[in-house]
Amino acid sequence: MNRYRLISSLIIVLLMFSFFSANTIEASSESNNKTVYLIVLNKYILKDIDNMANLKQIVNEGSIGLMNTRGLYNYKGSESFLTINSSKKAYSTYESAETYNLNEENKEIYERRIGPVTDDFQIANINFNKIIELNKKNSYEPYIGVLGDSLHKSGLKTAMYGNGDTLEEVMRSSSLIPIDSKGLIDFGNVDNILIKDKNFPYGIRTDYDKLITEISNVKNKSSLIVVDTGDLDRLSSYSQELTDEMFEKHRLNILDKIDNFIGNLKDNIDKENSMLIIVSPNSGEERLDDSKLSPLVLWGNNIPKGILNSPTTKREGVVTNIDIAPSIAEFLGASTKYMSGNVLSYKENDDNLNYILTNNSRINIVSKSRFYILSTYSILSMIVILFVMLVLGSKVKLKGRLYNILSIAIITIGIIPLSLILTSAINWTNYTNYIISLIVTLFLLILFIYKVKKIDKVLLVSGLIYWILVLDMFLGGNLTRYSALGYDPTIGARYFGLGNEMVGVFLGVSAVFIGTFMNKRGNKLISFILLVFSAIIVGHPKLGANVGGSIATLFFTIYFLLESLDKNINFKRIFTIGLFIIGFVIIMAFIDIKFNPSPTHLGKTVMMTNDEGKWIIGSIALRKFLMNIKLVGSSIWTKVLHANLISQMVIIFTLGDRLRELFEEHKYIYIGFISGMTGSIIGFLANDSGIILASIAVTLINVSFIFKTIEYIADEQCY
Repeated sequence: MNRYRLISSLIIVLLMFSFFSANTIEASSESNNKTVYLIVLNKYILKDIDNMANLKQIVNEGSIGLMNTRGLYNYKGSESFLTINSSKKAYSTYESAETYNLNEENKEIYERRIGPVTDDFQIANINFNKIIELNKKNSYEPYIGVLGDSLHKSGLKTAMYGNGDTLEEVMRSSSLIPIDSKGLIDFGNVDNILIKDKNFPYGIRTDYDKLITEISNVKNKSSLIVVDTGDLDRLSSYSQELTDEMFEKHRLNILDKIDNFIGNLKDNIDKENSMLIIVSPNSGEERLDDSKLSPLVLWGNNIPKGILNSPTTKREGVVTNIDIAPSIAEFLGASTKYMSGNVLSYKENDDNLNYILTNNSRINIVSKSRFYILSTYSILSMIVILFVMLVLGSKVKLKGRLYNILSIAIITIGIIPLSLILTSAINWTNYTNYIISLIVTLFLLILFIYKVKKIDKVLLVSGLIYWILVLDMFLGGNLTRYSALGYDPTIGARYFGLGNEMVGVFLGVSAVFIGTFMNKRGNKLISFILLVFSAIIVGHPKLGANVGGSIATLFFTIYFLLESLDKNINFKRIFTIGLFIIGFVIIMAFIDIKFNPSPTHLGKTVMMTNDEGKWIIGSIALRKFLMNIKLVGSSIWTKVLHANLISQMVIIFTLGDRLRELFEEHKYIYIGFISGMTGSIIGFLANDSGIILASIAVTLINVSFIFKTIEYIADEQCY
């Protein structure tokens, strides 16, 4: 009897096992029926699309965006490719990207250098350990091969075809995209994919017919297939040997070949179960286009004609290279854990290509002119401030033409930030129109401010900037987006909210506006509400989203409140302020994680602390400190800060009694100034480019202080 029970139990167990096995196989089959085709057209640019009928059709049916291509240090080379397949920005060289078909000889080299190959892999990076060594001092601590590992852990396979080899160099950077954390790829061919062709650079080109054949053989086995077309890279390497005419001829020939390949590939793709990605991991061809953003095109299942978006940037039409891996993983049903980017989304747009062309043009204009505009502003600020210092220090009479010159000069320095913000609202699309728009806007603002009578000009200028910035933050930052004071998406440090330059503007005008308003109206309640409101919007994840800036603004707020309530500032109160700020940052982090679908830097840092340990905070702090030290030693903003501080000391020393009388009559203006200066110091310490924040804030506070001083002395001299 017991024997029959045992046999019956075994039969039931076997039936259950076979049932679950069948379900597992079926589920695995379902998860494997999707395929991502990632086609590398390195160094292609937006204008090339007009010469590629098949690619243009794909854009017309799919979504397009601009991709930030920066790796750890640059927008060129292998690091941009590796960053796509890393948790954070990574670094690589062409030598460390050397990947080969895993024949017996290469397998021996790989196993001697890295370790045993336990499965049937066809491709291996024999210099993978060099990548690990190159990133040991990388403060971002990237997870190399995060995409490859994610797919392999889900039982999915990867494939790699093509190369960018020249006659002199092995160029296998595209192979960094599908490798796992051991440098291995399941299927592919990176060695035997070129053919001789005298009409192409170096007399060789990619065999596109062979690519189609080999991809067809593996598409039912591999979930991610990466293809390096290679020929544009070879053309770029050969560029110095070619006249402009021959360069253009070769390029058009190459684009035609690639476009035919794309058309053939598209015809063999099951759109409902596929995603086609066309990407240039590096920025474009320098000989034609110096834009640091490259085109990214997606086509396939549930992808509409539209614009690519990403929670990483929160900026329509602009995405990052670290968004590609999570988008692939999510499409294939694999894990996105450890990936710091976000899954790409789409916004329908019937004129998507023209939208991206215009967006790219405006971004490039601001990016290229940003340094020169801000340098001009900083130099002009120093000249005006030091000139006014000399005039006030010499105690000459301020009347007539001299008074008008000083007033206009100070107003100009104070109003330039507003002109840089408002110019964004004008639809300029070339550099000349941009500069003209900027000059005209500045002239009209100066004229308006100078002509207005019976209104406190300091209150008017600071109030205008304050409320326009607040309104812009609540409306999505459209003015900040194309301002020279805003963030630059080509740099990739920040894509939304307030950058350090704009926080400097906001902190400076907040100190001046609230102090002057409180002195004018005498309404403490409204002023205190504005103070708290200012701190919240700078730190809120969906508005300013600037952690260092919110610390500076909050310190300014608390200092202002204590001074206004006649509370002495002692060590105990400074310690209490520190605890309050920590609590504020924790609350903002909680809001960011719990209520923001795509957390900002603050929320992600807290989550990384939980996942990777508290060392991550120290790593970030060290990176920010080193960046600040670097900028202090090399930035013109250091000189601007020195000029402001020297001018304040000279004016205070020479006009001490008059200033004492001025600020006794205008107590809250003084509190605003001193609180703003204190907040600027904290901003300098709490940000990786804090010198810029502090210099801009102090400049705006100082010109208001000087203007008030000029007005007071001029009025005094009239009697």
